[in-house]
Amino acid sequence: MFKDIKTLDDLFGISAHKRAVKATTAIPPFHFPVAFPEAFLREHPGFDVIIGNPPWEEATIEEFAFWARHFPGLRGMKQADQEVLKKKYRKDRPDLAQNLENEIQENKLLRHALTTGPYPGMGTGDPDFYKAFCWRFWHLVRHDGGRIGVVLPRSAWFAKGSELFRKEVFARGRVEDITCLLNSGHWAFDDAEARYTIALSSVRRGESNAKKETVNLRGPYRNLALFRSGVARPPVTFKAADILDWTETASLPLLPSEESADVFLQLRKAPRLDANTGAWSCRPYTELHATNDKRFMTFADVAPKGYWPVYKGESFDIWRPDTGKYYAWVDPQTVMDHLQKKRERGHKNARSAFHEFSKDWIEGPSTLPCLHPRIAFRDVSRSTDSRTVRVALVPPEVVITNQAPFLLWPRGDYSEAIFVLAILSSLPLDWYARRFVETHLNFHVLEPFPIPRPDADSPLRVRVIQLAGRLACPDKRFAEFAKAVGVKCGSLKDDEKEDMIHELDAVVAHLYGLNQKQLTHIFETFHEGWDYEDRLRATLKHFKEWKKKL
Repeated sequence: MFKDIKTLDDLFGISAHKRAVKATTAIPPFHFPVAFPEAFLREHPGFDVIIGNPPWEEATIEEFAFWARHFPGLRGMKQADQEVLKKKYRKDRPDLAQNLENEIQENKLLRHALTTGPYPGMGTGDPDFYKAFCWRFWHLVRHDGGRIGVVLPRSAWFAKGSELFRKEVFARGRVEDITCLLNSGHWAFDDAEARYTIALSSVRRGESNAKKETVNLRGPYRNLALFRSGVARPPVTFKAADILDWTETASLPLLPSEESADVFLQLRKAPRLDANTGAWSCRPYTELHATNDKRFMTFADVAPKGYWPVYKGESFDIWRPDTGKYYAWVDPQTVMDHLQKKRERGHKNARSAFHEFSKDWIEGPSTLPCLHPRIAFRDVSRSTDSRTVRVALVPPEVVITNQAPFLLWPRGDYSEAIFVLAILSSLPLDWYARRFVETHLNFHVLEPFPIPRPDADSPLRVRVIQLAGRLACPDKRFAEFAKAVGVKCGSLKDDEKEDMIHELDAVVAHLYGLNQKQLTHIFETFHEGWDYEDRLRATLKHFKEWKKKL
């Protein structure tokens, strides 16, 4: 085919060229060394500096989003009504159905280019353009001191998909400065999503020593005045080596102020949630997928006789195990057969959360998690919400979608589980979580959470179990669980419940080794504009009383 090719012009028009043009229509190529030979044909090739603002869109097409784009009223409807209308649209509007198919095919080609290109980590989650651009910038600057100054979502510095990029920077360069902005009211960027935190990022490529390197963090700043005053002060500085120890993903925390560093580091002294030591261990797990397992679900306003509810994130909240908002319904026997086969397969897989369990437990039908109370947490969450870690002990005889993973316990009893629930429900832990969560409480964010592991006879541990056990068991569905941890089961009066929550926060603060100033800082910086004075006063009262006992 190519024997008659003498010059570059001879390539144009041949069949191979036509196929290449067709294949790259959706992703037209651009060759930087050809376009900028003066930068790449020199002794130290590459750009000296790259300044930019890459796109942040995910390379994905969602059918619901497509139809909602053309029929906006779809977004406000119930799940069952959405499914009916989507079928109708596909039938009544074949032109739009074809457009959807075209977009899916173009997106498939783009995803293939991103996930098979020189962009490590793009296979984790949905491919996002900014991740690919981070790698492109890195490859295009000089290896011996090239600098990158770009606008990125904060997730570039904590999300799982960017883990390998961060580790590359720490290993072969330096994070010189990250200044974070909250784009409230679009004060910084008119067209940027107001909910996301923006990271003005400065990176240098070159020789690096992670043991000596430091990282400067500033912000987040919510308006121009705070930005101007903040950048005039010294930044918060962390050692790169410490950052690499906090999580496997080299994620950077988002601190509300310079004074927050001491509080953060004190909380960080506790062992990780996923530490496989001591009397207990737990692992997050997803039971059903809202899309892939839809065949098991019935969508209706009223439950068919004998069916179980399917929980979503909104089905529970902190110390509220059942809000009455369900995703769908399932036939118990059908779904239990599916879940039993699923865990049997998982037991044979070393990477599965079920691999650590005994064969007897796996094969025992009465041990299926859906038959017992378990700790679930909302996947969708934000650091700017009133609470970030929304967790609850959900009742038995429900199944849960991927919007609300739950904890499996290879080791540990109900008392260990209720202790962990107490810590996860506390304000100090939630303050820590807000340093890493952007829009989702992913497994890689949850697993490194610092969880105190006091001795079994610690009075703080005993009291935490008493408080959390009582708060978590509001009705007879939790009677067995309440009996196992030695507490009463039933509803609480509002004032009694509030006082127990205040005491729980105080006891947890002592478990973390926080002092009064640090606990006060957590309340002051937890949520912008929230009315915390009364709650802080009540919590400090318990904090001081417990300090006298210790």
